[in-house]
Amino acid sequence: MSTSSIDLRTATLDELRSADAQLREEVTAYGESLHMLSKAVSRYHASGRAIEALSKETVGKDMLIPLTESLYVPGKIAKTNGVLLDVGTGYFIEHDAEKGIDYCKRKVNFIRENVDALMELLTKKRKQLVLVQDFMRARMQEQAQATQAGA
Repeated sequence: MSTSSIDLRTATLDELRSADAQLREEVTAYGESLHMLSKAVSRYHASGRAIEALSKETVGKDMLIPLTESLYVPGKIAKTNGVLLDVGTGYFIEHDAEKGIDYCKRKVNFIRENVDALMELLTKKRKQLVLVQDFMRARMQEQAQATQAGA
């Protein structure tokens, strides 16, 4: 049941509970997405800084190459003017360092736009949740008063 399709003033307590549960799930999911996008921004920033640092190094210098977040293997810098960018789903693009840095900056800007849109949506859903909870409390109070009056 969508919260936008029910009239909160006339909704039953069960309908309000259902809307509350749905909105809680949505708020949680949007919060998790926001967290994942923030981590992606951090990774692209780190990648941009790494490309910048690499472009200032000398060919043949020893370095540790990350295979995973916790596994590194020794290697040597083969070239400093080119980078291989993972663009997703198994595709890679070779660019010079300047274009690699620009790619990372563009990705950060794109993700930030999505974060801003998601923040607006999350704020809207949180307001809807508070509103539904207020109506739920009022409906429960009405039921309690009706029960007391009937007893």
